[in-house]
Amino acid sequence: MSYKDSMISTYLKQTWFFFRAHMQQIMRIQLPFIILITLISMSAMQSVDPENPEINNSILMFYLASLIFLPLYAGATIAYLESVVNKAPISTTEALKIGLTRWGPLFVTKLLGAFGIAIGLLLFFIPGVFMMIRWGFAEYFSIIEKTGPTESLKNSWQDTSEYFWPLLNGLAFLFAVLLGGNLLIETLLQTMGIDSLIIRALFDIVFGFLNCLYTIYGFRLYCVMRENTAEQG
Repeated sequence: MSYKDSMISTYLKQTWFFFRAHMQQIMRIQLPFIILITLISMSAMQSVDPENPEINNSILMFYLASLIFLPLYAGATIAYLESVVNKAPISTTEALKIGLTRWGPLFVTKLLGAFGIAIGLLLFFIPGVFMMIRWGFAEYFSIIEKTGPTESLKNSWQDTSEYFWPLLNGLAFLFAVLLGGNLLIETLLQTMGIDSLIIRALFDIVFGFLNCLYTIYGFRLYCVMRENTAEQG
């Protein structure tokens, strides 16, 4: 195993240990929103006519809820992660207050990033992945440094240059594990003949929550970058 591979493995282990140590607090921050979005998703699924699968009000409400709530609980989660690193953990309410305060800048940051990534994905896929990784620190700048959307994206583009491969490989590993687990459960449910919307919703909630592993891993690399920058400065 090379030095870089060893470091990625270390960061992944640290991500998992941090997740286990602070899972309950992150659950308090994220689960209410994930459950609400899942319930709206269930309503949207039930209201779709298989013979005429057009977009209806329930589906629009699902997308709207995702757009509104994701920046809120993502920002609150990052605020909590930073407070733990500073050895002054904040409460769920305090984390959500920060997420609400920074909702607008983070929403625009994510929107601009998603737009650029979508264009890149259409251009033979690879440019989209490249932009996604280079903008991987943008949300941390937005919440922790309180920078504006364009500045957050610009800072991330500059500061991820040395951490591109650790970010890409670590996030790809997490994606493969989570996607593989999701597909495995889906296959088992089909094999057992289980087609319950409630059970599927429960697994959607679980995997929706496990997406916080991406945030924790990215934050770990962000902290490494910040420490190295401070030492060089």
